[in-house]
Amino acid sequence: MQKVKTTFTILCSIAVSYSLCITTFAESQATSETPKTKVVIIGGIHDFHYKSPEYTPEVLKEIILALKPDAILNELPLSLVDPNGRPLPRHYVQSPECWAADTVATQLGIKQIPFDRPNRQEHYKKTKKFERRKKAEKRFSEWSEQVKINAPESVDLKITQLSTYCLQAQIYLSNNVRPEIINSDGYDEIIRIKHILWKEIRPEILKKYPGYETLVKDYDFDYQEWQERNGIMADNIIEAAKQYPGKRLVVVTGAEHRYTLRDFLKNEESIDLKEYWELIDFDLEKCLKSIEPLPQAGIVAVGLTKEEASQKVAMEYWQALIKGDWELANRLYPMVGVSWKNKYSKNMPVELIDVKEAYWPKGGGSSGPLAPCIVKFADARVLEIKMVSQFREIRGKTLCFIVATWGTACEIKTPSRVKEEKR
Repeated sequence: MQKVKTTFTILCSIAVSYSLCITTFAESQATSETPKTKVVIIGGIHDFHYKSPEYTPEVLKEIILALKPDAILNELPLSLVDPNGRPLPRHYVQSPECWAADTVATQLGIKQIPFDRPNRQEHYKKTKKFERRKKAEKRFSEWSEQVKINAPESVDLKITQLSTYCLQAQIYLSNNVRPEIINSDGYDEIIRIKHILWKEIRPEILKKYPGYETLVKDYDFDYQEWQERNGIMADNIIEAAKQYPGKRLVVVTGAEHRYTLRDFLKNEESIDLKEYWELIDFDLEKCLKSIEPLPQAGIVAVGLTKEEASQKVAMEYWQALIKGDWELANRLYPMVGVSWKNKYSKNMPVELIDVKEAYWPKGGGSSGPLAPCIVKFADARVLEIKMVSQFREIRGKTLCFIVATWGTACEIKTPSRVKEEKR
């Protein structure tokens, strides 16, 4: 009887072990058969989209739309998206990439996902990234000028100058070529060479020159920052891809990031990296012919001085607010994350009394002339508000739009106001 029990126990153990093996095998098969997510990294060229004749914001938008993605990833931190993931800077003149992505996502009804480091702005302030970079470039220029005087044929000098040639090639391509060139291995390699020369070779050369130790540290810091940020971005793309198995994601990012992100992602098992031109037959000529002359953004400043354009756009903005034309007001003053209707709901502007001649502030610091506007509000107060304009070249035309106010609004005491306060 004991022998029978022992045999039964052994058989049960074998059965359980076999069952576990089958389950484990099935799970591994399911994992290995999980469909990969197609990830298409599209390199944007930021403000060059406004100038490039063949890679306009509209072309970028149409490429994304033709890909029919299941979600779009934007190169933004969490602080620059609303609760639904929509970019805050989504107006045409604020960010061509965000405008294109948001337009497509809205049309297709798909989600947008920010994939940059979440605390990007705070991190830059904490590390003083841009201040250090500015000082480093100034210090490097001093080194370069010194070497030109003492050793104009120096190999060190010639090597460091190569990064400048790469930058010039990058600018030329961004201004003059088709989108498939920006999104190509050739463009990626130009950027790779530029970064290796600038972030890796340049510091090694400078180590040979006493007195430039701080500069070497700044370059090393910049390189580590670049790698860390792109690593975070790649991790966020991988995480998003796992949420969309078998689907198609479009990643919209500055073209400078393409080669690094592709390096990070090329061996990721859950991702099938693709170029946009591998998946769609995009007719660029047809797209260019369909583009409207200019989307409504600001005013076209043809035949106007910058001062005249600043005065005109400020006048049209306040008139739009008084009429309750919120769409026009947003076109003339596209402020990130602000609804003019909500902002002025409790105290509407009711009269534009005057727009004074625009002028440049002493000491600079402004993107355009200041247009002082005298505006009366519903609470009977009259305020002088100085509007700051900005100019942008878009497809050969100069646009002028408002970007900020200058200083604090100043209340102007009218006779009726003074009398009312005395009561």
